Amino acid sequence: MKNRLLFLVCIVFTVVSFAQVKVRPGFKAGINSATVTDINHSSRRIGFQGAMFVNIHFPKVYELQIEASYSNQGFNQNNFTTINPYDGEVYRNSNNEVSIHYIGAAVSNKFFFIPDVGLHFLVGPSLEINVSDNTNGDIIPIDIAFFGGIGYEFPMGLGLEARYKQGFIDVRDDFYNNNYYDDDFTYGNDNDYYNGNNKLNSVIQLSVYYKFGF
Repeated sequence: MKNRLLFLVCIVFTVVSFAQVKVRPGFKAGINSATVTDINHSSRRIGFQGAMFVNIHFPKVYELQIEASYSNQGFNQNNFTTINPYDGEVYRNSNNEVSIHYIGAAVSNKFFFIPDVGLHFLVGPSLEINVSDNTNGDIIPIDIAFFGGIGYEFPMGLGLEARYKQGFIDVRDDFYNNNYYDDDFTYGNDNDYYNGNNKLNSVIQLSVYYKFGF
C-alpha cells in the first residue's frame, strides 16, 4: 500500500512539474560587430544575424533555447604597406572587406535570477558552417564557438539581448597566408607563409527577439 501511494505521489509531482513547463517558438534578428583576431590593420565590420528558436521555460529561473541561426561575420582591413624581407619587394594593400556567411545551431541557457523580472543572463555553445565567403576558399568550413550575454524580456514576449561570441577554431583553411590574413612573412614548416598566431572569430551581437504565446 505504501509503495502504491509513493508511486501515485511521484506521478502527481511529475505531471505538475511538466504542466509548468512552457514551450514557445520564436525568432530573433539583429546586427553583428565582427572581426577576426590577430590580423594586422583590421577592424570590425557590421553584418546581419538572425535565428529561429524553440524556447523551453522550466519552473522558476531557467530556460533552454535551441536556435537555428544565420550570421554574417568577417572583418575589414585598412590600407597598409609591407616589405618582403627576402627580396625587398614592396606590397601595397588596399582596403579589404572579408565577408563570411555562417548557418548553425546553438544552445542558449538562460537564467532569470529575479522572479517575475525579465532580466536574464545567458551562456551556451554553437556550431556553425561556412556556406559562403569572398576569400576564394581560404576560410575553414566550420567554427565552434562559445557565447555569453545579458538580456531583458518584457511580459508580452518581446526581448532584447546582447551577446559576445568567441570562436575556437582558426578560420584559415590550411593556414594560407595572403593579403587578408597577415603582413608578417615568416616561412612555415608546411611551405606556406604562417606567423603562428591563431585567427579566431570574435563577434558582438545585438538582437531583438519575440516568443509566441499559445
